[in-house]
Amino acid sequence: MDNDLFPSERTVTGRLLRRHGAFILQCDGGGELELRLPRVPVDHVGKPVCIVGRMLAPGLMEAEGVRGA
Repeated sequence: MDNDLFPSERTVTGRLLRRHGAFILQCDGGGELELRLPRVPVDHVGKPVCIVGRMLAPGLMEAEGVRGA
């Protein structure tokens, strides 16, 4: 089975930001990820979070879940 066809799940922590209508994770380890989210996590904006999801492209993550860190 080709792993590129089935990206593995990742967990990333950082601060959730809202920028120009998009959700951005300012990662604890540096850098930023744009997030594709199934729900709008407005309660978590500006706070530390833990995101579980998979990478769609460099700098772009499809989030399956968001929780406070």
